[in-house]
Amino acid sequence: MEIFPPKKIKIVDVPGKGRGVVALEDIEKDEIIEICPILFISKKEVDFIKNNSEILKYYYLWQYAINKYCLMLGYGSIYNHSLTPNADVDYNIKNPKNYLIFEAIKDIKVGEEILIDYEFDENKEDFLKLD
Repeated sequence: MEIFPPKKIKIVDVPGKGRGVVALEDIEKDEIIEICPILFISKKEVDFIKNNSEILKYYYLWQYAINKYCLMLGYGSIYNHSLTPNADVDYNIKNPKNYLIFEAIKDIKVGEEILIDYEFDENKEDFLKLD
């Protein structure tokens, strides 16, 4: 799969949330919003991040869906959470790849924030930020 920079979204400051991702154009239900490359990383690299890099703590993730540590590139770590999301993430569970696909699950209008469900479940989530 070829990965291209997203053209219909941008990062903005969202009041009360920090950064977020909004639509620059209307996005239709089932449309791919972004394909985010991920880099699988070792426990040794995770330990380095824990001890040396504040900024990477926001990109380092434990991906429960495929039981691996990774760094998410693109805008992937900037999408905010909602229990009523308008987008979802395809984790490629059956055939793990080095990317995640963010897809609209309903029509999204220009200027609307793109939100995903982090799927919290008793302190377990698909992606956990490093403390």
